[in-house]
Amino acid sequence: MRLRSVVKLYKRWSIIILVCLPFAAFLHISFGQERKIDNMFLELDKKYRLPEQWSVLPFELEDPYKRVKNGPPLVNVIYKAKVDWLSRWIANPKKVVANAKMPNLGLDFDEIQAVIVFLSSIAENDVPQVTWDEFLLKKEDDLSEDEYDKMDKVFNAGKGVWGRARCTICHPIKGVGGNVGVGPDLGEITTKINRNWLHSWLGNTKSHFPDTMMAQYRFTDQDVRWLVEFIMRDTQFVPEEKDDEASSAEPDVKILTETEFSSLRKDASLIEKGRDVVEKARCFVCHDIKGISELMPVVERKRDGLDGFEKLLYDIRCLTCHRIQDKGGTYAPNLTFAGSKIKMNWENEFLQSPDIIRPLSQQMPKFNLNENEAKAATEYIEKSLLIKESLPDIFKDAPPTAEIIAAGEKLFYEKGCNTCHAENITKGGGVVGPNLATVGDRLQSAYILYHLKNPQRANPQGVEPNFGLSDEELKLLVGFLMDHVKKKEGK
Repeated sequence: MRLRSVVKLYKRWSIIILVCLPFAAFLHISFGQERKIDNMFLELDKKYRLPEQWSVLPFELEDPYKRVKNGPPLVNVIYKAKVDWLSRWIANPKKVVANAKMPNLGLDFDEIQAVIVFLSSIAENDVPQVTWDEFLLKKEDDLSEDEYDKMDKVFNAGKGVWGRARCTICHPIKGVGGNVGVGPDLGEITTKINRNWLHSWLGNTKSHFPDTMMAQYRFTDQDVRWLVEFIMRDTQFVPEEKDDEASSAEPDVKILTETEFSSLRKDASLIEKGRDVVEKARCFVCHDIKGISELMPVVERKRDGLDGFEKLLYDIRCLTCHRIQDKGGTYAPNLTFAGSKIKMNWENEFLQSPDIIRPLSQQMPKFNLNENEAKAATEYIEKSLLIKESLPDIFKDAPPTAEIIAAGEKLFYEKGCNTCHAENITKGGGVVGPNLATVGDRLQSAYILYHLKNPQRANPQGVEPNFGLSDEELKLLVGFLMDHVKKKEGK
């Protein structure tokens, strides 16, 4: 290796050791795809959600935001990513994926080439080869009319799976979407992967990356095939064409081709050089890398024996969006007291087939949970995720009268609740807050009272004002909202 490169790497190594590792070792901060949760939310939780209110849980929750290493394992990365993509990625990650968390290591082409050859040398298992219909492997212009019609049906079926899975909640596409903030931008994903790897990943994400924050959807093989076709063909996943002026303004970046790589991949000296670059660049701070001595050893979690709701939490990564006690995200409703809030019959149906409740992009994906999985979740929620204090139920003995409901409706509009909430399909209303058309089916009346009495205590992240309602006003509003059930929806 040239002296200049050695000096450059030594300087980079020294800076990383002095600056990064103390934080990683002692504060357990990760440098991969960790999403920083706004301190405002954490302070509000601290203020309003006192630990003594929490139930004792039967198992320790795994917080996906507290991973020691956030980057994926690199053992089989050569099968995941195309060689030319890897070459461009290592040279300048943010040039390839705008929201990339990986830093620019400043490697020259010889070093990048050596790293890719080294990563190839540690690969274990090739991607399973999938048998595809011949017409699906053709370019669109090469398809006959009959083949195009068949492909189009598969493509549109995949588009439906994509929509139900709500992939854009986590993944931006060319900078748009990805509100949760944990997924890479998929705007040029077709330049990175092949359809066989994508099929394998979507079928079992955890086998590729056990700590991934992506949910393991219960897709059928047909679902996966449809989804792969949509992703591999839709223009939103293909790089936008650049005009000649923009292309000429960009500096040329040397790219390792598949042909060049094939002639180099068994070169022992390059493998050793690549290992040296990876060690000095401290890539193992974020990635598990086979054969590399680690300054930051990872304690491997044993997940083989997981069952019930604990297994579900891991498989579909509920805490990427939701929060339970002091762990998880803040994008979706806090589930700490869900057992005191939600009616379990409704929750069971919702988990199997999520309906639209929250505004805009805040819709729960359809994970395709089966009846037993939904039952395990609702039984756990009902038993463990509770407010310790007993909540008064003013309509426990008798439902609200027509007079109470009418007075509650008048109060609802007088207070301007319809500015943020829609309570009736025909009347409409705001979209900032959840739709209340069937809130009586969804929420327990005791919780509705608890929420209206002090919205910030019930939901510190919410924007609903505290109107300082009297006991009589609370009774009227609760009675009115309890009457919002499916049978009333069209009135």
